Amino acid sequence: MPFGLENPQDLPAVQPGSAREHFSDPASTNVALQRAFRGKDDLLSSIPSIAGVLQKILDELNQPADQVNLPHLAELIGRDEAMAAQALRMANSALFARGPGVDSLRGAVRTLGIARIRDIAMSCGLMRVVAKAMRGVDPLVFWRHSLACAIIARKLARSAGFGDPEKAYLAGLLHDIGFIVNLVVLPEQTQAAIAKARRESVFAGEMEYAELGFTHCQSGEVLGRMWNLSDSLIEVILCHHNPAAAAHDAALVAIVALSDRLCRASDLGLGYAEALNPLSSAGNDWRILTEHCPFAAEFTWNEFVKECESYTRDIHDLVAAIYK
Repeated sequence: MPFGLENPQDLPAVQPGSAREHFSDPASTNVALQRAFRGKDDLLSSIPSIAGVLQKILDELNQPADQVNLPHLAELIGRDEAMAAQALRMANSALFARGPGVDSLRGAVRTLGIARIRDIAMSCGLMRVVAKAMRGVDPLVFWRHSLACAIIARKLARSAGFGDPEKAYLAGLLHDIGFIVNLVVLPEQTQAAIAKARRESVFAGEMEYAELGFTHCQSGEVLGRMWNLSDSLIEVILCHHNPAAAAHDAALVAIVALSDRLCRASDLGLGYAEALNPLSSAGNDWRILTEHCPFAAEFTWNEFVKECESYTRDIHDLVAAIYK
């Protein structure tokens, strides 16, 4: 097998009453995965790694802010035509422009700052992966949801006192990579499942399981292992619709799960509104977060959602600035 799911117990335990929105039977899910992926190693290998595309830029960005070499960062961005164009477009957008227009990458880096440059770099990398994999599905919708989830996850991590907000950002960005896998391995069935979920306004994972026998969570774990992602990131990918199953870093999983819910309820989901509001069943996820991040107990989930109302509007503007 090309992935670490040889035994049914490798999948997380099923929580009572969670089959519709979380995981179904682990044994049957594992069988369905093995059947779907048998002989598909070449397809999986065709999905480019985000790390390979962005590693030099991320290495520079991951240093302490006062040690980032901005001229070198501008030079690295300049080696990528799409990334350079988006950086200049965003620096000159109404969201950031101040005074005369910015006409150099150094000027764009200074105008946008490290955090926004990271947004652009990660977004360009993810869009490359998505664009190669997705057929019949608007890649911008997927990318917008991933970027929004990443930004909100970083905000929630900071508010809750989670130790590594940038890890939360990356986890939010990558949490749904299983959709890419499903569209590569089983394109027609996956497109049909997403289309049906949109028509019936239901959670996409429910339709995935009905049509494929597994969801983007399990298939995302496969790609996460191929990319050699950390255990904590793989756990987020696998458990972000069921944080109670997390055993390695439950706080990180809960942060991404809550951020995903907020995005799906704020027109930042997969391009449609779900009939059952994702925010209405967030209580257990919030409880897990407060158990592991005591600062989260200083405010309520509803307060955080309300605080993010204007923030989600800003994210819509950010997406428009980065990608047109």
